[in-house]
Amino acid sequence: MNVVNERDLTLVALPEPGKWKLLNRLEVLDDKEHSFFVPAGFTTDLASLPRCVRGLFNRNGRSRKPSVLHDYLYTEKMFTRKRCDQIFRDCLINSGIRKWQAGLYYYGVRSGGWTRGRW
Repeated sequence: MNVVNERDLTLVALPEPGKWKLLNRLEVLDDKEHSFFVPAGFTTDLASLPRCVRGLFNRNGRSRKPSVLHDYLYTEKMFTRKRCDQIFRDCLINSGIRKWQAGLYYYGVRSGGWTRGRW
């Protein structure tokens, strides 16, 4: 069983390739110190990166928590897609990712997020 266990993030790999289940409630802060919560049991694919850019980003690094939150915000349609993407970018920056890298993630989800449905 493949398990990721960080200080406040515990994920277990599901049988479906690339899918993970969150085993604990996750709190993520954006750069404005707003708290967002993801409930235990939520299923995520972390950062959905096209193969051509996977070498540029570490899906298993500091982006992991913001990615789980972003998937949750999209799934629950809590805000507009644009606002979900802005929260993702802010959380990336707060997690220690450089602004230019967070900008690349942001433009990636802005350009590809439409595939997750409309709301």
